[in-house]
Amino acid sequence: MKHHRFASLLIGAALALPALGATSLLTPNGVRYAIEPKPGTPQVELARAEGQKRARLVVPSTQDPWMESGAQLAYDTAANTLFVIWSREGATGAEIRYAMLNERGEWSTPRLISAGSDAYLGLQFVLTHPAGDEGITLLHAAWWSIEGTRTTAEYALFAFENGKFISGEVNDLETLASVKYDVVAGEFEDTGTPLHPALAIERNGDTVDVVFGSTTSTAVTRFNVMARKIAPNVRIWKPVGRTGGGRTERANLTSTDPTVPVSGFIRKGNVALYTVGEDFRFVILKKDGSWSPIREVRIDDDNTADDLLRELQQQLEESTEEEEETEAVADR
Repeated sequence: MKHHRFASLLIGAALALPALGATSLLTPNGVRYAIEPKPGTPQVELARAEGQKRARLVVPSTQDPWMESGAQLAYDTAANTLFVIWSREGATGAEIRYAMLNERGEWSTPRLISAGSDAYLGLQFVLTHPAGDEGITLLHAAWWSIEGTRTTAEYALFAFENGKFISGEVNDLETLASVKYDVVAGEFEDTGTPLHPALAIERNGDTVDVVFGSTTSTAVTRFNVMARKIAPNVRIWKPVGRTGGGRTERANLTSTDPTVPVSGFIRKGNVALYTVGEDFRFVILKKDGSWSPIREVRIDDDNTADDLLRELQQQLEESTEEEEETEAVADR
């Protein structure tokens, strides 16, 4: 089965990259959950802490020998429910699954979000609550689907009402963003041989900002996704791509290490791309649509990859706050 060729690469990527997404969180009720892999087993295990109490919870369906990876957490305050999402190397191909833990400590039956590709990489997800629809929670997930030599950016929208599943669908991001990545010979870039191109999502109110790259260019596409019911009296939700920047200029940031993709993140509308190897390398998309020069910082005990990523995220957040303060002063 072809998908097993990705197992060693996934392990290498996990060792080389800082954790993306929420691998731990604190709920409004003061309960902390953290993903804590148990050495020697492939299962997804959570550490739960509340006051002086400690417990370890195994996510249902992960107790078998198949490899699980990319597990992430989010907490739904509308239904007081913990969401866990992860990818899996199954007997018939790769899968993306999710499970929910309610406030009574009961697990839902794990459900599939997508299945059948050789591998699903770069998985990220966020939760939103649409304005005016009390009790509705929307799960937005994005990832790269790998089938042979084909790499496709995909997006899922799953809807829940008071913690109960009501609809779900998967789209490819090129179609949702209404873009094509066909390039002429003069525009083609050698992007190296990483596991996948850059991909990032971030909650923006009750919508989601998305950035994704391609295998033929260091440019990325950025746009916004909102969710709508297909009709006022129908509980099926669909994603709708909206404008939000379109395709950028070339970023010129590549990775030649097959275990280290170019990664990205969005903070308050600002976009950064980075790679993690011996050096932490990054570029920032400026307000005029151009990219900053590539910056490098050597990774060592004093400058860990986690620290550098956190500080880059903080830098983007602070630059946005300064711009907002400047604009507010100018409007007075």
